[in-house]
Amino acid sequence: MAQVRIRKRGKTFSYIFEAGKIDGKRKVVEKGGYATKAEAYKAGVVAYNDFLHGNIGITSESISLKDFMTAWLDNVVAANVKMSSMQTYRTFFDNQIIPYLGEVKVQELTPAMLDKWIRDIQKVGLSYNTISAVHAFIHNALNYAVYPAQLINSNPAAYIKVPKNAPRNVVKRHIITSERFKALLEKYPFGTPFYIPLLLLYHTGMRLGEVLGLSWSDIDFATKKINVRRQIINLNKRGYFLTTLKNESSKRYILIDDYLLGELRRWQNQQAENEKQFGDSYVYVYREDDGHIQRQLRGLPPPVGEKISLLCTRNDGRIILKKFFVNLLTAEGLNAHSFRHTHATRLIENGAKAKGVARRLGHADATITQNLYTHNTLKLQEKTLAIFDKTLQTK
Repeated sequence: MAQVRIRKRGKTFSYIFEAGKIDGKRKVVEKGGYATKAEAYKAGVVAYNDFLHGNIGITSESISLKDFMTAWLDNVVAANVKMSSMQTYRTFFDNQIIPYLGEVKVQELTPAMLDKWIRDIQKVGLSYNTISAVHAFIHNALNYAVYPAQLINSNPAAYIKVPKNAPRNVVKRHIITSERFKALLEKYPFGTPFYIPLLLLYHTGMRLGEVLGLSWSDIDFATKKINVRRQIINLNKRGYFLTTLKNESSKRYILIDDYLLGELRRWQNQQAENEKQFGDSYVYVYREDDGHIQRQLRGLPPPVGEKISLLCTRNDGRIILKKFFVNLLTAEGLNAHSFRHTHATRLIENGAKAKGVARRLGHADATITQNLYTHNTLKLQEKTLAIFDKTLQTK
């Protein structure tokens, strides 16, 4: 490869190649310390190819989409997005891309292949918004394959569109009546692992990850506030992490009612009793610097990290895994969105301002709240009619 030159420096060899210009000045890459000229040249070829492909560890001109996107995610995306976003991207990658296109060479991808892929993932029941997000994800990856990776000349994803007939609302959000919620609490009463999470979801409208990520230091009993500042997420194959929220608008205080406050006090006392009862078999939770959650029996040496006192635990101190709670709700014909939907709709039905509800839910824009979590209920119709009747009486 003519672009890589070798020169001897003392008793060792170095490789050197040009890497373009920065601010009009010629930039070169050089590394030495190799015992032989052949070793230096071999290392230089690898480094030069890596430079050509955006410095993400790719040294082949022919690479599968799976291998390319893995390198792109690990070396480019991970350094620029929050952990919760990475969780979403890896889910897209594992579920919507690898099974369909993973083994296809990047250089062989065509718009026709991607168009068929879009229609295939539509058939499995994905919503228009999800398909759009997955399309944007692969579009960004292939943009990187064009430049700086220089693997392909143009982006085939730029020529396809999301089908307009893709369903807009796949996740059904149900209004949970007070009778239905009472029945849930009778089935999962105080002392069961799901009682406190159910109460928090219903009384606050918080996201499930936010609820499971609450620690006792987030509860201000004096001012009756919950400080929502972290969430628990599950990164595939890496375990559970207690990490920051996705955006600034999600950070918020939530005022809570006296009933919920009383039940939280009762559970805090019960946790202390549980710790005594289980003794050295009680499980403590620790958070490492990167947010990774470690669990250790009380009777064993603690791992490195900050000890966290979570609200939502089993009686022996173990954390409540999100997947188990989701499975429980699914068995009941519900999902976590149903609680959030119910909370917002009930508030607006009873006169709460959309802006105040949006702040409570952690939305940056009140229109998101109105569009997603309220719908045309009989009570809203009756209130609208009453307002109209009042206008007639004033004329």
